[in-house]
Amino acid sequence: MIEMETVPPLTMSDEIHHSIADADDMEEVWEPVITVADVFNNLLHYPLQLLTRWNWKAVVMAMIVRGSIYFTIYRASENTLVTLTAVALDVVIVRFFTTGMAGALVQSFRKAQPVWLANLIVSIMLPALVHTIEFATHYIHESYFADILAAPLDGVARKRAFAISVLFSIVSVLFNLYAMRRGALLVGAGEDTQSLKDDLKRMPHLVGEFIVALPVYISRFIESGKFLNALGAFFTFGFTVGSILGIFRGARWEWAWKGALGAWAVLLFALVLTFVGRRVMGHDKLTKEA
Repeated sequence: MIEMETVPPLTMSDEIHHSIADADDMEEVWEPVITVADVFNNLLHYPLQLLTRWNWKAVVMAMIVRGSIYFTIYRASENTLVTLTAVALDVVIVRFFTTGMAGALVQSFRKAQPVWLANLIVSIMLPALVHTIEFATHYIHESYFADILAAPLDGVARKRAFAISVLFSIVSVLFNLYAMRRGALLVGAGEDTQSLKDDLKRMPHLVGEFIVALPVYISRFIESGKFLNALGAFFTFGFTVGSILGIFRGARWEWAWKGALGAWAVLLFALVLTFVGRRVMGHDKLTKEA
């Protein structure tokens, strides 16, 4: 999924003609090759573009989804007031102030090559930044402002929500980059920018493509006889999910091994369906001939 993915050609307006050297916004650049280093260099010299391209679409999506995650997890063990306070803090302080710039940062990498390196960078850099702020916000609330704003006494709900939130962030940032490469969820991208309504119409198709990307990737390895590569990708996925849940739950290794087993079970089910489907449609023959 990571190595074989390619960035589809984008339709750019006549005004977008700047080179990396003279453009103060990555969305004004259209050169044959834009490297990850080019993106970092441009952002370093013109950081204000992260404000001018503040991605309000990412903010809206994050407020809905992250608010739902925090509400569900807190409500399972806390009263309504504590739950609503945690949701409000996360939505207003964390998502509103960080997600807009984070979305702009992800968008800056949508044309970057190599694709696998761009994916790796955003999946590590952004969650690390955003969740440092998220953890600090909820920890400070519970430790120093519990007598002012309702807060849980033991922090269990916070730790559970934080672990799931980190895992979701890595998946969501990769999906956002995947969608942006295909012209969705863009802000300040000239003629490539669509309305949120149009973006939402494309979401079911994009989500479906994103979900099957890893099973298709592993299936291609199997079809071409690269069984060790297939096993490596399969086990790496489960270990990654398990490690994230275990580490960010506070070294609760029960979460780690259960998360890994669950991830492998889901991936195996999806892989079987994908492999059989590709054989029925004859896509496996195309892989062997390539």
